[in-house]
Amino acid sequence: MFSFQTLAKADDIKDFEIEGMSIGDSLLDFYDEEKIKNLEKIDYPNSDKFYGIWLNTSTDKYDSYGFSLKKNDNKFTIYQLKGSVRMNFDKCMNIKKDIKKEIQESLQISSEQNYKSDYQNNLGESYSEVTDLVVENGSIRIWCENFDKNFEKSKYWTEALNVDASSEEYLNWLDNEAYK
Repeated sequence: MFSFQTLAKADDIKDFEIEGMSIGDSLLDFYDEEKIKNLEKIDYPNSDKFYGIWLNTSTDKYDSYGFSLKKNDNKFTIYQLKGSVRMNFDKCMNIKKDIKKEIQESLQISSEQNYKSDYQNNLGESYSEVTDLVVENGSIRIWCENFDKNFEKSKYWTEALNVDASSEEYLNWLDNEAYK
């Protein structure tokens, strides 16, 4: 169901692709500038160096894509790229294993961390099962969301599989500026 194109045993985050898109690519290679500019921007509380955008899509693999871009970058360089598809949690967990294996077979992974996130108990009984795979110049995160049914109904959120590739520069900013 999910296929990622990478070079034979590549080692850099820029070698990882989701639907042909990679960290360091220009979003203009995939979408019209006016479409990008007209999307709602997601800002962070303590720094405006980067902003996020979401695009709904009709591809076979994903329902939506998320991107993080630098402010005032006229090339719209991708620093973070995410694909998301709605599916039930049990199906997601099975597919997550397959995606993780495929990534491990095609990229040099320097470290791996698996954990359960409870969203700091801010979303009722909601949680995600997360895998972080660190590669040169960034990391890949794969996670399955399992939302508390009461919370899900009130926010209209659904369970989903998410695959995220982030550059080291973006991750450092996120850790040290975005929420500080």
